[in-house]
Amino acid sequence: MNTNIGLDYRIFHNNFLFSCGVEAMYQLSSNKMDDLDVSILMMDTEGDPFNMHVLMDKSRDLSHMVNVNIPLLIGGEWNRFYFMVGPKFSINLYGATSSRAQYTTYGEYESYYDDFYDMPNHQFESGRTVSSGTLPLKWNFNILAHVEIGCRLGHFTTHKVYRRNPEKTRMYLAAYMDFGVLNLRTGKDGAPVFEYKETDKGVQFYVQPLMLSNLSAGAVFRNLNVGIKYTIAFEIPQRGKSYIYDYDRVEHHYRIRGGNQTIK
Repeated sequence: MNTNIGLDYRIFHNNFLFSCGVEAMYQLSSNKMDDLDVSILMMDTEGDPFNMHVLMDKSRDLSHMVNVNIPLLIGGEWNRFYFMVGPKFSINLYGATSSRAQYTTYGEYESYYDDFYDMPNHQFESGRTVSSGTLPLKWNFNILAHVEIGCRLGHFTTHKVYRRNPEKTRMYLAAYMDFGVLNLRTGKDGAPVFEYKETDKGVQFYVQPLMLSNLSAGAVFRNLNVGIKYTIAFEIPQRGKSYIYDYDRVEHHYRIRGGNQTIK
């Protein structure tokens, strides 16, 4: 999921469009994680070996990104149709990621027909939650290839100034696409997605977010965002011609065709 809000300066001249500005971008990525079934060979308090099965499911892996984008776009507008293309330079300001899952543990003995469930004193539990917490994540500088195609909508009619000067405010609705050209992640090694550690209080389980795990080491991540863009364009005041009455020229009987004013 991606959302952008920004302020641009747009030039419209002879059907040619140019736009530059700055925008804030927030992106939320949800990664699908496969269920796990991990078997750990252990010894019980009586010295009998058994396999502790750890079933991991209902995972939720999220990544957050807050960037500042600088778009430089060109295009054209004819009647109500318009298009714009160009790069967006994307600078990362904030990144975070987290992962959590539910797990169920049970014991499997070769000498017993049934497996052992729901025995908390032996760490056989159902529906427990393990979480990594929120961890910082640094995203690389990115360049987004942007394209948008849309049309100009009707004018505002709810305010007097817009009814008197409808051309000073325009609304646009377009479909857009942003494709990341560069790799968002570095190739640093990370921890396994699932880990466990035996302690004096029993076995402790750990999960690692996908983007910080060893599964992402050396992988290439690019973002592709497709959506709807809504634009409101306000015409800035334009400096017009000014007319100054020239007393000196009038006194010397100087006249300009069509009146007695000179253009400054």
